[in-house]
Amino acid sequence: MSKINRSIQFKEGNELSSLSIQKNVLAKTPVEETFPQDFAIYDLDEFLKVMSLTDNQGDLIFDNEAYVTVKTDRTQAKYFFADPSIVQQPPAEFPELPSIECEFDLSIGDLNRIRTALSIYGHLEDIAIVGKNGTVSVEIRDRENASSNTYSIGVGNTDASFSFNLKSENIFKLDYSNANTGYNVRISKSGASQWVSSDGVVYLIALEPDSTYEEN
Repeated sequence: MSKINRSIQFKEGNELSSLSIQKNVLAKTPVEETFPQDFAIYDLDEFLKVMSLTDNQGDLIFDNEAYVTVKTDRTQAKYFFADPSIVQQPPAEFPELPSIECEFDLSIGDLNRIRTALSIYGHLEDIAIVGKNGTVSVEIRDRENASSNTYSIGVGNTDASFSFNLKSENIFKLDYSNANTGYNVRISKSGASQWVSSDGVVYLIALEPDSTYEEN
């Protein structure tokens, strides 16, 4: 979640959601902990590192409006909440895609190949989900330069023609931990893509305005 936004608003219950500063990436994930109240954390990475001091075995004690106590038999840490007004607030209800024009599964291996290709090419900032000649592929390219270097991976079949464009920086916000084996990807011509990881994290990533879709 910290890849999306370093600050996060926790809600009462056992689900986390985060919205990027640019409001073009939204994510939610179930968690084992059940939070008894709403609270905001300014630096999620720092908070998780405090938790790691207890080998993630510490109890969270919410007995003060200003902070949470992380406590074990021998250790205790006090961590103050942030002002919710300075934290980007995700919507109360997680949006559903209004339609699904493209769907495929992307393995974590293929996702890592895409990340590696982006690192090799360096200057390329565009990723496109392309439907052409019956095939769906994930392509890295400069969509404003027809002679740019490219890299593509075939991921499925389609009867439509489309180019669903995304910024490559948003792909790096996806989780690729060992617990995750891949993503089910659904794309709507309305301007949004949904990426659901094998371990239950759901991302909504906005498409670029110049994305196109045409039924054959």
